[in-house]
Amino acid sequence: MRSSLAAAASAALLSMLLAGCATIPSSGPVQQGDPVPADSSPDLDIVVEGPTADATQEQILEGFLTAAQSPRNNYQVAREYLTPTFSDEWQADAAATIDVLADREQEVVDETTIRIDATPAASLRDNGQYEEPESRTPIPLDYRFEQVDGQWRISSAPTGILIDQVSFTQVFRDYTLYFFDPTHRYLVPDVRWYAGRDSAQTSMVQAMLAGPAEWLRPGVVSAFPEGMQLEPAAVPVTGGVANVSLAGAAFDDLATVQQMQEQLDASLIGVRNISSVDLTLNGVDPDAPPLASPPVKNPRVDPRSVVFDGETFGYLATSGEGIDPIADLSDQVVALAPTGAALGLEADAAAVRSAEGVWSVRAGEESVLLDPREGLVVPTIDGEGVVWSVPAAFPDQLVWFAPDGSVSEQVAAPWSGSSIAAIEVSRDSTRIVALLADGGRTHFVAASIQRGADGLPVALSPTALRLADVSGTPLDVTWLDSSTVASLTGLADGVTHVVTQELGGFARDRDGPVGGVQVDGGNADPRVLTGEGTLNVQSGVGWQVRAGNIRFLASQQPD
Repeated sequence: MRSSLAAAASAALLSMLLAGCATIPSSGPVQQGDPVPADSSPDLDIVVEGPTADATQEQILEGFLTAAQSPRNNYQVAREYLTPTFSDEWQADAAATIDVLADREQEVVDETTIRIDATPAASLRDNGQYEEPESRTPIPLDYRFEQVDGQWRISSAPTGILIDQVSFTQVFRDYTLYFFDPTHRYLVPDVRWYAGRDSAQTSMVQAMLAGPAEWLRPGVVSAFPEGMQLEPAAVPVTGGVANVSLAGAAFDDLATVQQMQEQLDASLIGVRNISSVDLTLNGVDPDAPPLASPPVKNPRVDPRSVVFDGETFGYLATSGEGIDPIADLSDQVVALAPTGAALGLEADAAAVRSAEGVWSVRAGEESVLLDPREGLVVPTIDGEGVVWSVPAAFPDQLVWFAPDGSVSEQVAAPWSGSSIAAIEVSRDSTRIVALLADGGRTHFVAASIQRGADGLPVALSPTALRLADVSGTPLDVTWLDSSTVASLTGLADGVTHVVTQELGGFARDRDGPVGGVQVDGGNADPRVLTGEGTLNVQSGVGWQVRAGNIRFLASQQPD
């Protein structure tokens, strides 16, 4: 009863507190917050210096690029290398080009211009979103110079900063914002990168108010109503408590306040030793009780691999010997003579590929042939029971099917390529990842899934997140957790590569088992099946055989 009374009281209080404030705007790029308390530690460990007397243009340029690694006081030292007029115009936070230092070339264009040809390794948007480049072709960046009181200064430069890969990892840090799936059952991660460590919590809150990254829209939602802003424009941290003061549109929905608090807690706790978040709305503490059913931050699947050995479909015993069939489902899958499968939410359904095409298999129901097209990749199934299918030779012909097969629709895929090797829907059912080939190029892409009120897909996001280019022939892709995927590619002589990719972050690769053909995520490290039927798990720097005589692995939705 106490929770109910608190909820009612909070709702009434919010209705009075938040009325009449609907005209506050919300626009513009995410900027660094106002200075935090004076006892905070320095933003960066790097020490940068201003220009020396009578420095050459080359020395001024080199000093500027180094000084731009420090965002302290709005890049104060870097601005000393600029003319007074351009210092006011330069937008340091607008973007960043991350290049390969060893490939950086410098050219004197004329008496007052130096050009740098930077080979892009990645880029950073003004909202802190990290992206892989579309091309590795060098980018020409021109820097122009003028004399100011007899000293060379930069009068024109590209927007943002140029920083090499090594320096980027020293200056910038990744932070995870959290938004919601449309049902508010799951928290969905959105990784951003910021340079100012002590102002990171301010940048994070401003980014949450601005909404999810473009590639996540409209499949992911935010609890923060449009028009809310941070006032004052900083998030001070005192005694481990982050103080977030917001002002914005009128509303009287208690659930919205609870969800805002949940987003803030999930995103900020742990950053700069933040242990709690104190939310203030229009100058008043709403004192809202926590959500009765908190959303899941990182949905997990059954730790056992789902396999088919030619006779039984089910969970591989932890010993690696024996398979536990799935009640009311395994026999139906086996009857189709499957060549691939994906297991649905709570193991009550499966999407199965056979020689006839892709099937929907549901416990206690007859199997339904959904997609009879030829050359299909292994299908994927989401938490709504929707089955996704696409032919390997036609990456743009992606089709989803309702669980009972009564509705199907082709959706515009925000990717291109000569072939597609694999697709898989995330465990919160908000995103889909694909592994494609385009001539000699192999790459990941990820897109969000927009759904209607009935849970059926409406469209994929028109903008896809570009992930890493990887070497070799594309074989398979899988989710490792809510923000990480892994791919398997084949090289010459049976050698394979496993590339782990954080969505919005770095890719890391390692050698896979010889003859690998399929990869599965489990809840952490990838597991690889070889063409000889051996299931391999990571063991230190190598791979250890866990089981043999396996035909295929099946991906899973949460159990």
